[in-house]
This record gives sequence, C-alpha cells and structure tokens, in this order.
Amino acid sequence: MRFVQIVLLAIILTFVALNNKSLYAQDNGALGAGIVLGSPMGPNVKYWVNPHAAIDFGLGFEDDFTIYSDFLWHEWKLFPQPAKGKLAGYLGLGLRYQDKKRDDEFGFRTVAGAAYWIASAPIEVFLELAPVFQVAPDTDTDFDAGIGLRYYFTGL
Repeated sequence: MRFVQIVLLAIILTFVALNNKSLYAQDNGALGAGIVLGSPMGPNVKYWVNPHAAIDFGLGFEDDFTIYSDFLWHEWKLFPQPAKGKLAGYLGLGLRYQDKKRDDEFGFRTVAGAAYWIASAPIEVFLELAPVFQVAPDTDTDFDAGIGLRYYFTGL
C-alpha cells in the first residue's frame, strides 16, 4: 500500500508542475522524456522550473522496482561551450524508493552529472552518478549511475 501512495503523490506533483504556466521552459521545451541505461534502468522525465533548475522523475525495472525523483541545479558555465549545442554540469538532491524482495528501502540521492543538448534536435544526452544514503529499513549506502537520452516536447 505504501508504494501506491508514493506513486500517486508523484503523479499529482507532476501534474501540478505541468499545469503551472509560470514555470520556465528551456529553448527546446520544458518537458523532456526518455530512458536511462544503468542503475536504475528505465523511463525518466525532466521538467524545468527555471533557467538553472529542474525536477526529474524516474522508474527502474531491474531486479527490483525503483522510483526516484531529484531536484537538479544546472551550471551553464562549468564547461567550455561546444561550437554547436549546449553543455551543462549539474548537482542534485532527491529521494529513492526500492521495492526489495525482503525489505523495502528508502534513501536520499545526491546527484552529479553532465548534460549535452544537441543543436539540431530537441534531444538531451546525459551522464549522472548518484550516491544513495539509505535510511530505511536500516542505514546503508548504495550507488546509482546511468547514461540517458531525453526528447523535449516543444510547445508545452
């Protein structure tokens, strides 16, 4: 039952964010959807709330079901900009829940990554590393890492 409540809360928060007309939209669109390969592996969405901040939400379907969400801060001057496209570094904080076979696990993610936006298409390619500090059912550490691709929907 706890899992259903978390999913419903995530869906409600996503719709509230999508319906807020004052939110910032990137040049390619405010909402991107794609996939992450790594751990956790599965679909991911990202929504920009201003020029330097975004919220991402993802699901993982490996051995265990995973759901996570992060608030990400982007820095556009961290790396030299390429001749075409845009390159940003980012840091973030978030939450992760895993439905383990024995015990459900809950923890905090700290995210570091780099993202490149292709100049000729509304596509973002990214790489991120995320140490996880588990707090339930006991304290422990874990590590998420992935490479991904998102398509940005224009006009949203």
